[in-house]
Amino acid sequence: MITRLPLPFTPPRAGTLLTLPGKLLPGRLHSQGLTLLLNRLLSEPLANGELDFLQDRILQIEVMDLALDYRLTLRQGRLAAAPAQSAADVRFGGKAREFLLLALNEEDPDTLFFQRRLQLEGDTELGLEIKNLLYSLDENLLPDPLHRLASRLAGLLPD
Repeated sequence: MITRLPLPFTPPRAGTLLTLPGKLLPGRLHSQGLTLLLNRLLSEPLANGELDFLQDRILQIEVMDLALDYRLTLRQGRLAAAPAQSAADVRFGGKAREFLLLALNEEDPDTLFFQRRLQLEGDTELGLEIKNLLYSLDENLLPDPLHRLASRLAGLLPD
């Protein structure tokens, strides 16, 4: 017979574990990683001036279930991290799964907004420009290894 002894602490819930990277790693590190990735993935639209509408504007991306909050702007034709305390012109908020589905082209932005799985607040015109950019992106935007990783992650995350 196995006797279970009580734990000296309450084990963390899965949702709490998901927020650890956002709480433990400096926000600047997250933002720099995201901007490096986005600048590489969006190099062609950036070179064509398709993101010029972000010049001197701040886009906030809040991944609520991971406790991540990014502020991005356009500087000298490249995406750059804006200071965390900067007031956002427009905010996109949602869970990690929704952002992954968007990146994988498995859900269109309108569906996610109308179902309230993604939130849009602030400058509506700027938000529409970003949404239109998302529609215009190549559906094979993510390189194959990154696509497979994102697809697996999306499958693991709760709805």
